[in-house]
Parts: sequence; structure tokens; C-alpha cells
Amino acid sequence: MKRKAATRGSRTTPTPVPVRFGADERPLLRLLQARAAAQSRSVSGQLKHYARLALIAEDNPDLPLSMIQGILEARGELKAGLGQPYRWGVIEPA
Repeated sequence: MKRKAATRGSRTTPTPVPVRFGADERPLLRLLQARAAAQSRSVSGQLKHYARLALIAEDNPDLPLSMIQGILEARGELKAGLGQPYRWGVIEPA
């Protein structure tokens, strides 16, 4: 008998996926943990962030990583309601 995925609204619960780091990959894991802590993410969240960046970078090899990160930041700001329309030809004083 198949189990039905638990749902909350229209979302299903996430499926845990184990990621194993061998002894030779300990430095990578330590770096990942440090970056996750620096960006206030869990290690899992940091892995998801890097996976998302990698997929976008592979699909857009002509874009530098800094531009991809800027686009993702801008999208987040728009979602948070922080976007402002650009006014052409208007120079704001610094």
C-alpha cells in the first residue's frame, strides 16, 4: 500500500536526503559549516543555496556569479515589497 504524502495546504512535507562527507571531505564540510553560520543558515539551507546557484550558473554560463547573486537578492527584495520603480533620466543627489 502506498503512503500518501502529508500536506499542509498545497505543499508536501520535504523529503530528507542524506548527504555524506567522507574523511577526505572534512575540510569541505568545515568550510560549509562556517559559511552557513556566517550567513545565518543551517548547513542544509546552505547546501540548498549552493545547489540553486549551481543550477542557475549551469543554465547561464555567460553570467558571472556576482550577477546571479544580485538578481536573486533583487528578487527577494521585490518579494519583500522593497522595490521602487526606476525613474529614467533622473539623477538623485548622493
